[in-house]
Amino acid sequence: MFSDAFKRQIELKYGNRGKKGLEIAGEMRVKRYQDFYVVVGETDEYIVEEALCTCNDFLFNSSRNVVKCSHMIAVEIAEQEGLVDVIDAWYHEVRPLV
Repeated sequence: MFSDAFKRQIELKYGNRGKKGLEIAGEMRVKRYQDFYVVVGETDEYIVEEALCTCNDFLFNSSRNVVKCSHMIAVEIAEQEGLVDVIDAWYHEVRPLV
């Protein structure tokens, strides 16, 4: 799906988070709703909006100079490569936020 050069570039820039982001994007687990992106993770769905993700990695490590988690990287890759599952609905209409 992704060229070896592209994979190397992402992995060099982001390390293991980049590798995971490639996996997520390649498996079409990035969904764009009308209000924000949702990434289907291994154990939950994570909301990604601009420079924020609701996953524990981002929430707990963002103070340690972790700028992007694998979910945020996956959104960027999926958008760039046309791998986003676009859903014409507001997220709360599909799944309650609470």
